[in-house]
Amino acid sequence: MRPIVKAALAIPEMQFAFECICADDSRKFGKEITPDFYCDEVIVSEAEYRLSTYFEDGHINDDMRLGEEGAEGKKIAQKDVRMLKAFIKKYKTMDSMWSKYTNHLIK
Repeated sequence: MRPIVKAALAIPEMQFAFECICADDSRKFGKEITPDFYCDEVIVSEAEYRLSTYFEDGHINDDMRLGEEGAEGKKIAQKDVRMLKAFIKKYKTMDSMWSKYTNHLIK
């Protein structure tokens, strides 16, 4: 497993993200495809999107971050935001900007 994949899977929100992007590709996460099939740029792009949801008015993640889902939800959201920011800072490269123009599957 690539280091970026291992780091992404350590973030609960990214575990959910992998399930979603696999479903978007009409594949079953863990059976037909694993996170290793996705290139680094797509993984970073997905992390950026997931982070943005914590600041999107009306999104459940934003509600959690603001404490509208209770103290425990706020604590979880704050931790997810910290983890996502650190992940993006570590793995984002200049090439990530162009990921939307490239094929998102390695294989």
